[in-house]
Amino acid sequence: MTAAAPTPVPERPASPFKELAGAPALLSLLGWSLVGRLHLSATLVALLVVAADNTGSYATAGLVTGALVLGQGITGPIRGRTVDRRPAARILVWTSLLYGAGLVGLAAVPEAAGWQTLAGVAFVVGLACPPSTQVSRCKVAQLATGTLRQRAYNLQATVNELVLVTGPGAASLCIAVVGPRASVAVCGALAALGGLGLARAVRRAGVDAPPVRTPGSEPDGRTPPGRSSLLRNPAAVRAIAAVTVLIAGFSVVDFVLISWSHSRGAPELGGLLTGVWAIASAAGGLAATFWLTGAAVLWRRLVLVTVGVALLLPALSERFGGGTVWAVAAALALGGTVIPPALAALYDSVADFAGDAHRAEAFGWIAATTTAASAVANPVAGAVLDRWGATAAAAIALTACCAATALIAGTRGKQGVG
Repeated sequence: MTAAAPTPVPERPASPFKELAGAPALLSLLGWSLVGRLHLSATLVALLVVAADNTGSYATAGLVTGALVLGQGITGPIRGRTVDRRPAARILVWTSLLYGAGLVGLAAVPEAAGWQTLAGVAFVVGLACPPSTQVSRCKVAQLATGTLRQRAYNLQATVNELVLVTGPGAASLCIAVVGPRASVAVCGALAALGGLGLARAVRRAGVDAPPVRTPGSEPDGRTPPGRSSLLRNPAAVRAIAAVTVLIAGFSVVDFVLISWSHSRGAPELGGLLTGVWAIASAAGGLAATFWLTGAAVLWRRLVLVTVGVALLLPALSERFGGGTVWAVAAALALGGTVIPPALAALYDSVADFAGDAHRAEAFGWIAATTTAASAVANPVAGAVLDRWGATAAAAIALTACCAATALIAGTRGKQGVG
């Protein structure tokens, strides 16, 4: 009698730690993307102080920093489209050197030149901002697939939170040590360093060139090879719009926290509360990166984000027993943890829907539209807050989260895994 063949034992999947450790090129790219983005939030703080010292007005200083952000946003889709068609490292090198030198020149603009000149120079410098965000996100999609790509996007979402927390603080420390003008120049050097380091990481990873486009039909929702415009891809446009309104909603939450704290006579609480939110988000991102397994539907993750933002309404309202710092902090701590997994799945869907031909351009549009949407959302939230209070303003952020969920629910195809 022939012995029965042994039942094959299924191979256990690699742990998240081993999976990420086995992709050093991916980790290097993610690390340099942190350095490449750190200057973004730090520069705004340093430039705001320079402009405020020159003009004596924070409103005018806001126009100067807004000019820099406007320049960055306008060219976002153009830089992304270039990355889709040209070697990414070369673009990073030239834009990083130009942008870094531009910030050094911006720091040297004399006070006698006036705020209009300062704003004009800031706008021109912003046009040369290196496409570190677009490159890092689209190259992740070239380096990884499936669960590993989801983990990478979770790490990137966590990195964004670290940038939000550390950038302004590092800028404030630098201003205290070397002064505001020198701090703007330091941000220029940091931007150049981050861009050049990311360019080297992209080359070493072997993903400098755009991905090779294979002929044939694409899966439902992606851009076919013959389609020349990303904006004719409904699924990609919906995913980009979902990211846009979601980020605008988060911007409104930041605005509400700062305004609510100021109205209580304790403006320092705004920084503490946004810090609680960012730290909770970073913790949720790390937990999702290393422990979240299995499949998940994107719209469900967005529902969780919506519920997290909804917690702010009773926390801010004295009518419902809220209106205390501890209630708001608890709502932020709970709601912040679900943000990075949702953003990671959203970015994964954008990369999937846009396809190889338009992936970096899609992330460029996200950079532009989120900037514009946040610029519009904050004044609207301010008007609502003045008339009806912080709870009503927070409802705008909740509405944005609901809109993002509805936009994704209307797409077909992949909705996020992992």
